[in-house]
Amino acid sequence: MSSNHRNPTDTMILRPFRRRQFLLGACAAGLVLVGRAVSADASLGPAEFIAGLGDRAVSALTGPDLTQAERETRFRELLDDHFDVPAIGKFVLGRYWRSATEEERQEFLELFEKLLVRSYANRFAEYSGESFEVKGVREEADGQAIVQSLVIRPSAENVRVDWRVVRQGNEYRIIDVIIEGLSMAVTQRDEFASVIRSKGGKLAGLIDVLRQKVGQQQS
Repeated sequence: MSSNHRNPTDTMILRPFRRRQFLLGACAAGLVLVGRAVSADASLGPAEFIAGLGDRAVSALTGPDLTQAERETRFRELLDDHFDVPAIGKFVLGRYWRSATEEERQEFLELFEKLLVRSYANRFAEYSGESFEVKGVREEADGQAIVQSLVIRPSAENVRVDWRVVRQGNEYRIIDVIIEGLSMAVTQRDEFASVIRSKGGKLAGLIDVLRQKVGQQQS
């Protein structure tokens, strides 16, 4: 389908990403100010794990001479090291994951990661004085915990951000980011389900939309 005749439902996935980029960008910028050595070592605790992302982020993503490609490559490394992208992808597909072929699952996960990287990597280039504070931890079942934090913005309202992390062996991984009470994973799941329904209930329809989105970001 040409861009001049795109089904309005195809853009449903684009608008929410722009809305959430604004808040998640503040979170990303806030993380870069936390000056602790990064480690996923579960012996440090979930709060230290989240706080520790800052040092690696600031050294890897905020250099003024970084090209877009370099920043995306480094952001992808952070994503792969500290987020459980396959688990998030499986969750956001919901019941459609179970009926998907292995080929569809693989392509979806690849496109989903590309979309995350290209949507958020360059937010680090927009750092403008935000700071980040870990405020507390709420332990949950199955090795999960919610790390509560606040992004302090000098010229706007502060943003409350909770990070859902899960212990996997001797390491932690992030499986959701909850901004002002809104779960990114749940919101994305609802949006993807809406697109799939509009495409006749076929995962292939969502994959086509993701291909278009990733292609637009490359151009």
